[in-house]
Amino acid sequence: MLKTLGGVLLFAIGLAVSAAPADALQIMVTQVDKNTDGSMTYHFSVKTGQDETLMPGASKATADFVTVYNFYGLVDGTVKSPAGWDFSSEEFGRTPTLNGYPMVLPLDVPNTPNLTWTATKPVAAGTQIDGFTATTRVTTMVPGEYSAEVTRHSPAIQGAPAGTPGATMMASKQALIGELPTPSFLAAVK
Repeated sequence: MLKTLGGVLLFAIGLAVSAAPADALQIMVTQVDKNTDGSMTYHFSVKTGQDETLMPGASKATADFVTVYNFYGLVDGTVKSPAGWDFSSEEFGRTPTLNGYPMVLPLDVPNTPNLTWTATKPVAAGTQIDGFTATTRVTTMVPGEYSAEVTRHSPAIQGAPAGTPGATMMASKQALIGELPTPSFLAAVK
């Protein structure tokens, strides 16, 4: 009985965490260019919500980031990042965690590159950042996924006694997951 209740509670928490608020960070594909060699260059934009920022951390492991999963056919050396961002690509994409456990559960296909951009400078709330690009040899698209770890700011609770939780503005790490077009991992790489 307790195991079942724990499973239901974890499922409900997972739904609450993965359901992005209406005003949450979004990663968008703003343009896809077909190159003369037959490859495709994806242009991405990151837009923060009105109550969230992206913050660098004491290390890459503690900084806020965004990950695009399953970018099949990635052409080495083609990824570009705007100022204030570091790029990395791992077989298993960087996913927001809490105490070592994933906070969202994206579909991450083994042996497929993932694109992770990590903030190295603060990004203000309500900001759109352009200039993220990556090139693939794949010309077909499928619905893909992204995740992000952001810093969400909650306003102080009116009338809360000083020194109690909520008496001052609070910042907390939040996990988001969403959809965007990505290269089809079912396609043949040219």
